[in-house]
Amino acid sequence: MSRTARLERIVAPLPTELADAVSASRLVLRVAALLEARLDAALLPLDLTMRDYLALVLIADAAVEPLRPSDLGVTLDATRTQVTRLLDGLERHGLVERLPGREDRRTFELALTPAGKALVKRAGPLAHGAYAAAWAALGTTATRQARGLLTRLHDAIDSADETP
Repeated sequence: MSRTARLERIVAPLPTELADAVSASRLVLRVAALLEARLDAALLPLDLTMRDYLALVLIADAAVEPLRPSDLGVTLDATRTQVTRLLDGLERHGLVERLPGREDRRTFELALTPAGKALVKRAGPLAHGAYAAAWAALGTTATRQARGLLTRLHDAIDSADETP
């Protein structure tokens, strides 16, 4: 049985509105997994994963505002343990360094090494190509609309989580 057929069978007894919400949620999660797999495949020649690449890009942006490991965790939706493992790997490969915090010596700020900066430049076109190829199926207008709808959904869920 196909994934789609199985999902349709599971949501069939639900009221239409709820069935749509469940189906859309499952599709969003599936699309996210497929996109991550595409980016991982595109970045494989550089021995990077999508999470590695995103971390490097975020750390590269820290030239404007220092980035701490906790900031990285929030942006990547990663636990403290996952961030530590990710940074340990990037540091072991000579791509990232943890520096004492400028304002608080008990904290660390993240910085790219010259090798990390060079890798971000090489990885960018591969990642961007994978993103573009994945979204090409929708075209420019539908991609922009999808972004708008996903942003609205994100903001609604995120603000509901923040409400006491």
